[in-house]
This record gives sequence, C-alpha cells and structure tokens, in this order.
Amino acid sequence: MTKGGSVILRIYFSLVSFVTLMILVFSVADLVNISLKTFVFPAADAPNYAVYCDPAYQTPEQCEIQRGNEAKQALVQKQQSATRDLSLLIIAAPLFWMHFRIVYRDWMEERNKA
Repeated sequence: MTKGGSVILRIYFSLVSFVTLMILVFSVADLVNISLKTFVFPAADAPNYAVYCDPAYQTPEQCEIQRGNEAKQALVQKQQSATRDLSLLIIAAPLFWMHFRIVYRDWMEERNKA
C-alpha cells in the first residue's frame, strides 16, 4: 500500500481475501463431497425419499419411468453443483491470489519497519 496506507483499503483487501478464501474452501469441500459420493461411496448418494407409485393411478411401467426420470434429475442436479463449484474456483482463486498478495506485501512491509 502507499505510505501511510488507508485503513479502508486494508480492510477492503483483507475482507476480499477472507471471502474469496471461504468461497474456495466451500467449493473444494463440495467437490470432494460430490466425488466421494460418486466414486467411493455410491450408496451414500441414494435418494432420501422413496418414490411413491399408486397402483390405482399408475401402471408399473409408469412407475419405472418415474423412477428413471427422478434418477436423471438427481444426476443433472449433481452435475449442476459440480459446474457451480468449478466456476467458483475459477473465479475466486485469482481474486484471492491478487488480494492476498497485496495484504501479505503490506504486512511484510509493516513487519520490516518495526
């Protein structure tokens, strides 16, 4: 920062660094969660609810179609989550790097002065 740097600028750079770091942490954690459920523990990805088919109104074929549609919807939702997490990583990583670099440089300058 400039000599006698502004407190507001320091707060801004520190807050942006913190927020982008939290975005990185949560998006990586969500990606790890998705990966573990997909590849290591596939049973953990089972739906929490049972598909209800009323035999009075639906044929067994319709019930199977409904189950297939719900499985496809779960896969689409998982892919949407992974896409969101990757985009957050791509955006937050450079922002964190740029802002934290300035905070760190300012901190090191203050430390060397003392």
